[in-house]
Amino acid sequence: MKSYVSLIILIALPFGCASQCIPQVNPGGPAVSYPNTCEEIPQSARPNDATISLYEDRRGHHIATQFGRGNVYQIKPKDNAVQFAQEPNITSHTLGKELAKGYILSYLYFSDGVIKYNGWAADGRFERDISDKRLFFTHSTGKSIVSYIVGHAICDGYISSMDEIVNWPMMSNTLYQGQPLRNLLNMRAGDEYTVDKDSVHVMGSSIQHRNLGLDTIAASLNGTKSKGNQIFYNNFLTDVIANYVAFKAGDNYDNLIKKVFQDKVKIEDEVLMQMHNKTTTNDVASPYYGQMQTRASYSFYITRMDLLRVAVAMMKDYQEQTCVGKYLKEAQNQAKDWYPGRMERDNARFWINSYAGKYGAQFYFNFYGMSGRNILATEGYNGQNMMIDMDNARIVVTNSAATGWDQRTFILNVIKDGKLPD
Repeated sequence: MKSYVSLIILIALPFGCASQCIPQVNPGGPAVSYPNTCEEIPQSARPNDATISLYEDRRGHHIATQFGRGNVYQIKPKDNAVQFAQEPNITSHTLGKELAKGYILSYLYFSDGVIKYNGWAADGRFERDISDKRLFFTHSTGKSIVSYIVGHAICDGYISSMDEIVNWPMMSNTLYQGQPLRNLLNMRAGDEYTVDKDSVHVMGSSIQHRNLGLDTIAASLNGTKSKGNQIFYNNFLTDVIANYVAFKAGDNYDNLIKKVFQDKVKIEDEVLMQMHNKTTTNDVASPYYGQMQTRASYSFYITRMDLLRVAVAMMKDYQEQTCVGKYLKEAQNQAKDWYPGRMERDNARFWINSYAGKYGAQFYFNFYGMSGRNILATEGYNGQNMMIDMDNARIVVTNSAATGWDQRTFILNVIKDGKLPD
């Protein structure tokens, strides 16, 4: 079984303040196991290296366990990956210090077709060094990847458009039936009352939603109706979208996924997707039991370089105005106002989305200080991020163990100015 990796994209805006990376709690001390977490460090934590090592190993064990349970969808490479041109790393003492002592595990800065900075956490810091073969969790960056897959499904004729009305037998008596797909993509499906505040439990269930088949969840949603169209960002809804794609593609689902990852992205290493469990409802298997439309998710495991390949593929589609590129442009043009006032919240600098003005089709747009520019970003838990400047062909990709680093310095400003921090 292959090891797993992390990717990191970082930028910052000229807010007139230096980067402030929060120091570790008890550096050099023993590992800490946080309550109620298994594979992920809480976003409020400032872990030491021993703790980061512990959770990196736990994530590897999690992937192996999911493999053993048959809950992993494998996307194998086609041996057609294009190697990136690389230059010697630009000198950045700030970034070097972060990789030596901070929470960023991997940082890639790509500009004008060349990797200008390829860095990862210093060797010897952790029990296992970061490498190009380690699989990283995408977390919510996987939501944007699902949207990218939707674009391919539209262009290949499985889905008519963003405005297609959801007509899905498995979900026929739920709030999602009869809505335009656009509502789901924009997180405006009127489902806030069906999902808990942590967006992992549906209809009061005590079981995490990915431990249930979507057919079981559909049964629990029986009779629900959409309530309004205000934005409600949540995790379950993107899994609904992922499974809608599986339903619409039917027997061609594998071909669609291979087309995206093998033929478009041209992955170099295996990409994995954690699937929903197969479950029954009151001990009775539904007519859809075990079908792919009950099991897909946005939870991908991918190497740092292949995550960059995803970002490059998105950028090329957009720049070349391919069919999928037009989908990304539509996602941008129809994006709605993101939650206001997030830039003023405590610790806003730790999240890209704090500086986004718009959200559409699972992507962030319209960033503070860069209005009028065609910039798209994704954000995953604890800093698994991509930011793409379509106009200037710049990309930052990051993987991180914890949130205690300034997104403005390492991502936003880099994209804005095309320059790494000194």
